Amino acid sequence: MSLSSFFLILPALLLIMIVVDLSANFAHTQEDKINSHEVLGVATDLETNLPLIGREVLRDKSLEVVNSGIPLSNSRKGVKEELQVRIDTYCSRCSDQGMLVECIICKVDNSYDPFRVEVKSIINVEKGNLKHHVNLTQNISLTNGSFPICDPLPFLKCRGYGGAILKEKRIYYGSSLANYLKMRGIKNYGAYENATSPLYIKKCPYDPYILHGNTDELINLKNCIDNGYYHESSDGSCFLCRLEGKGVCSHYGMETFIIPSPIVFHCLNNSSIAPSSVDHVIFNDTGNGTYSGHPILYFSGWNQYFYLYLDDSHRQKYGVPVF
Repeated sequence: MSLSSFFLILPALLLIMIVVDLSANFAHTQEDKINSHEVLGVATDLETNLPLIGREVLRDKSLEVVNSGIPLSNSRKGVKEELQVRIDTYCSRCSDQGMLVECIICKVDNSYDPFRVEVKSIINVEKGNLKHHVNLTQNISLTNGSFPICDPLPFLKCRGYGGAILKEKRIYYGSSLANYLKMRGIKNYGAYENATSPLYIKKCPYDPYILHGNTDELINLKNCIDNGYYHESSDGSCFLCRLEGKGVCSHYGMETFIIPSPIVFHCLNNSSIAPSSVDHVIFNDTGNGTYSGHPILYFSGWNQYFYLYLDDSHRQKYGVPVF
């Protein structure tokens, strides 16, 4: 009877064991699924926030240079190290959730687009037996976002010559730019007494650039100047080199106009010359890179006349008739 009872009970015992095992496996599967979502969620958040943190670093480094007047000796290294410090802080907050979260900043360098900075990184997230690993290449925009990024180059070039100042989202040179050009022996440096230029890097929407001159009374050119836009340039310095005080560099960069102060009398003619009103021309102190341009009247009003000095190469680029 005992043996018979055992064999009768055995299937029930086996069934109970199977149910318990299935329940344990189901619970384990559900836990792995939850952990997997958590790991992927943290990795995704990190991937999303890295460019935002990087943009803050670029902004702060630019302000640091603007306020101190001291260039970065190695901007790529400096940005990379500061980004690593801030991303480590971000990762440490995530690690409090019982996960190992790590982001290694491998490289900060130029992007194919001069209005972006490229960041390469490695993200590792682990929880229990689950691991997530990804190699990333991301581009940080210099122009899009909730806060603008300054152009540090004018402050570095004019330091020691009176200095440039900030006013109403523009750079005002006073006598500093004229003094800088005079020191270098540039002719007609006085044309840039009280000149101005953009403070924040903004990409020009008039593309192709010949659209600047393809309107009556040069309205597009005036709008570009009034809004302080920047343009792609194979001769202009990139943002990272601007942080180092380089007016020109070997990278594909950007350029903007430096605007001479308006004059009261319409006294300029085509024979008048002054340094071409493009920042990489004016700030090119590496040799004979600062060359002259002829004046072009792009606006007049209130008994004031507003000029740019442009060489033929830049006149062609921006669709303005050559001299």
